[in-house]
Amino acid sequence: MQDKYLGDKSQEFDAEFQIGILSLMSRDIKFLSYASDNLLPDYFSDKDLGWVFTALRNHYSSAHALISTRSIKDRLRTDLRRGSVSEDRVPFIKEIFEQIETDGLSDAGYIQDRVVLFVKRNLMKEAFIRATEAYQRGEYAEIANTFIEAHKRSEIVFKEGQTYPDIDVFEERLKRRNVTRRVVPTGIMSLDNYLRGGGLGEKELGVILAPTNRGKSMMLKHIAEFNMARGLNALIFTLEMSEDRYLDRFDMSLTSMTTTEMIANPERVEAKLREIESNPSFGRVHIKEYPTQAATVSNLRTYTENLRRSGFFPDFVVVDYADLMRSETKYSEKRHEHSHIYETLRGWAVEEEFPLWTATQANRASLSKTQVTVADISEDFGKAMIADVIVGLCQNKKEKDRQEMRLFIAKNRDGTSGMEVPVKTDFAHAKFYDGP
Repeated sequence: MQDKYLGDKSQEFDAEFQIGILSLMSRDIKFLSYASDNLLPDYFSDKDLGWVFTALRNHYSSAHALISTRSIKDRLRTDLRRGSVSEDRVPFIKEIFEQIETDGLSDAGYIQDRVVLFVKRNLMKEAFIRATEAYQRGEYAEIANTFIEAHKRSEIVFKEGQTYPDIDVFEERLKRRNVTRRVVPTGIMSLDNYLRGGGLGEKELGVILAPTNRGKSMMLKHIAEFNMARGLNALIFTLEMSEDRYLDRFDMSLTSMTTTEMIANPERVEAKLREIESNPSFGRVHIKEYPTQAATVSNLRTYTENLRRSGFFPDFVVVDYADLMRSETKYSEKRHEHSHIYETLRGWAVEEEFPLWTATQANRASLSKTQVTVADISEDFGKAMIADVIVGLCQNKKEKDRQEMRLFIAKNRDGTSGMEVPVKTDFAHAKFYDGP
């Protein structure tokens, strides 16, 4: 397998290429960080190359910096004293460092790309093994998540963050600041005025908080319908109501008819649907039903990707509601599973760069309270820390009789919180309105 020109063809990289990898690690801190996380000493063809890799990795781990000549000499002397490196290996290690120092690295970009490809292949191999084990355990939801995580780990390679202050990039930040932020308004103007940009922004998680039977699903439907009229496409995942029941609520609201009236006058409903369908300024709403406690975030991701392949591209997602999802990671306490679901949902929103609205159940004590706040979140308070916006639906008996409600801004990461907004309700027609 040894070739005079090509070297050992059984190895992924020959010794000369491995020198290039070590040379790039000694000069490029971003590549050093990536290689330290994803390569192993065993990947190198002999123990001296492996020792140099370990020295570079360990120095970065402790000093968070590139290694200097004096530091490598000191590490070599230390290992000699400890007996982990023998005297006869010193000339070979010295020769490796001389080659590293004289390497012109004209092919640095190619070396980087090849290492990333190698790492990606290894991560996918590991993912296949873990996915097979998950299949054998009957944990089918874990299979897709295993490959998603392996792909993400290999893809975040050299994406840099930003440093402050940095005057050189200030103009670019100004340009981004002046770009109109893509938002999904609630359709309640007096509430949207408090939200940054007039609604829930991309990469953000919004939560409707209310006790049972207060109108969480109705509010989520209202948000989807309002934005459909603005030309946006909404994807609703429902884990409580059926798809047909959700569609009925859209019919009720858009026709201003009750359920009884719709049954008696189906032709009026059909006429309204034809009117909306032929209006190019309207977006579309797609609704997918899952059984309670059956769907994971990976299920939602996969369905969304398949939907895109069929030609439907959602501008935002509604999950009705996250408390009824199943966690992909099992914890001894249910509240930790809830936090995991919310963290994963927000991570999905950030990755896909869309706004995501959901709802959460308030505890039983909130039924008798004048104001529903984050303190009333049931199961796990961690949900409050993850969400960007939380809106509590507040209503006493008199307000319910008058079809009134107050929307309490329980959390607003980028704006004013603690404010109340009065609204009118008409649940017979599945509607919310501005004002008292």
